[in-house]
Amino acid sequence: MISEQGGTEKESKGDYLRMEKKRVEVREMEEREVWQSDKWNQERLKRLREIAESDTRLNIRLTNDFAFKKAFRNKKALAGLLSALLDIPLDKIKALEFPDTYLHGDYAEDREGILDVKVHLNNDTRINVEMQVNVYPFWEERSLFYLSKMFTENFKKGENYSALETCIHISILGFSLTETDGLYSVIELRNRKNGRLYSDKLSLRVVYLSQLEHASEVERQTDVYQWAKMISAKDWEVLKTMSEQNEAMREVYEEIEKINADSGLRWQYLKEEMKASDEATLRQWCFQNGEKNGEQKGEQKGTERYSQLILKLAGDGRQDEIVKAAANPEYLETLYAEYQI
Repeated sequence: MISEQGGTEKESKGDYLRMEKKRVEVREMEEREVWQSDKWNQERLKRLREIAESDTRLNIRLTNDFAFKKAFRNKKALAGLLSALLDIPLDKIKALEFPDTYLHGDYAEDREGILDVKVHLNNDTRINVEMQVNVYPFWEERSLFYLSKMFTENFKKGENYSALETCIHISILGFSLTETDGLYSVIELRNRKNGRLYSDKLSLRVVYLSQLEHASEVERQTDVYQWAKMISAKDWEVLKTMSEQNEAMREVYEEIEKINADSGLRWQYLKEEMKASDEATLRQWCFQNGEKNGEQKGEQKGTERYSQLILKLAGDGRQDEIVKAAANPEYLETLYAEYQI
């Protein structure tokens, strides 16, 4: 009996030591991976810096966060885009002002990966232009959230409701939504029965860049189509050709040329390209390996949980229960519950 208990204790201690050795090996492997990743990133950044400071012409695209904001911070360029998307004559756009970059209370991490320009039009209309190239879950709900927040953010207690300004949320998307019907959608608050407009204070506009190739002949004759084509252009020569259409597009092209002519601006553009590439790669990897990754994480979590239990049992002098728990799943769960692991 004594020898059996002694054997059990030795087996338990052996299990514990093996688990500890495995934990050390995993930790060392993770440290090596972090070091290699940091080294790789440093090499990438060094290469980007060399490109930024070279004479090589960059093929700048407006779907890049930095390029988009740089181009449409130009008021003439933005006025041209808004004139097309809101279907208002250019001469009716009297004033354009840029408020704070973020809505009050926003978190920086929530904005990551989303290109946006906020503008106050003619002192009575607030507009948020956002671009999202990759698929973004629940975009409809998200756009409604920010539209609603924009509508109320400057409203003060005691003010008359008539002081609430018209708010428009514009989405420029590289993917389709459930309601996608053509290149461009205008979404308003209307009475379902008679179709009458309930209020023009809230509305959304959505441009589907993914529908460019499928645009109808009627859509191809619109200014919205021309702007969508320019924003999605992958070749700077296309941008140059399109810049000959009107002054607003020419302003966009000139802003892009300013980026190409300045090493500091080129550096910022390239960093955003690297970031976008990393995000797209990660999204694709998660999509393709979701189930496998989930299984691996489950196994890793189970191993960590079991390791914690072994340490606690060993610390309490209950080594003999380690083997029992390994052979009895129900007893194992009882111990997890007891130690709240």
